[in-house]
Amino acid sequence: MVGGTLASHVYCVNDCFPLIKKLNQPFPDKADLKQSLLTILWVGVFVGLFLFLIRPFSIEGPWADLAWASAGFGAVTVVFGWIFEFVSRFVLKIETDGPNWTLGKWILMCIVLVVWIALGNFLFVNFLSGWKAMGYFSFVRMIGYTTLIGIFPVALSGVVIQLRATQKNEESASDISEHLHTEKDSVGQQTVVLEAENGQQLCLSLSTVRYVEAMQNYVTVWFLKDGKLTKEMLRATIASVEEKFAGTDVIRCHRSFLANVDCIEKVSGNAQGLRLQLKSVTEVEVPVSRSFIPKVRELLG
Repeated sequence: MVGGTLASHVYCVNDCFPLIKKLNQPFPDKADLKQSLLTILWVGVFVGLFLFLIRPFSIEGPWADLAWASAGFGAVTVVFGWIFEFVSRFVLKIETDGPNWTLGKWILMCIVLVVWIALGNFLFVNFLSGWKAMGYFSFVRMIGYTTLIGIFPVALSGVVIQLRATQKNEESASDISEHLHTEKDSVGQQTVVLEAENGQQLCLSLSTVRYVEAMQNYVTVWFLKDGKLTKEMLRATIASVEEKFAGTDVIRCHRSFLANVDCIEKVSGNAQGLRLQLKSVTEVEVPVSRSFIPKVRELLG
């Protein structure tokens, strides 16, 4: 009862405050490391050119001319941005994929990044001025300057990225939905034997398999037994299970999921990719990452 009341309150908040609902929408998965580093590099170049051409805060002074100051602030953006990227990925291991990665969390992460870069700018100014600009208010002012240059374009770009990704994936979902086919009669004759690391075996008719989900060192196989959805947990990697399904319609659709595309009942799209509604599976929608969408489309085409 308490859970239902809490859920109803959450829905009420989302309905009453469209902005909160927007911030809770899924955000596209973060790019790979190489792409992220290149993006930060281009942002640094933009910052340097913007400061040099626009001169918004009279950044030049006795400690540095305009060109040197602009290039320095651009370099600080790149270096501190790269440090932030490595720390968030490999030290803090912040998950930037899946349904829990939202527009609001992305904006919050960008705010932290802006403050971090402001610290770099603060240290850069003090280094050039002989550490004469130390102090709380100087740091707060630097945060304000950095925010005015960076946070609003970042937030706007986030909304644009989300809208474009959602539109693209919804179009892909619509296209794939037109090619859904019924389950093949011949599939029911095929069997697959899955073997766990401890020797446990699970023999399944391919037509009964719905999806497989990886959880750390285990996989959970969801399948029909006597017409009811059931599950079996095996100590195995999703890669080893994927090998057992090679050449079938049970394919990898996400780093943590396999899905039987013969059992797709409905396809929907959001900013992170696609969601598959499978036959006899009512409580879970299996995610499809953007990188796996072409594979799903090819198999159903």
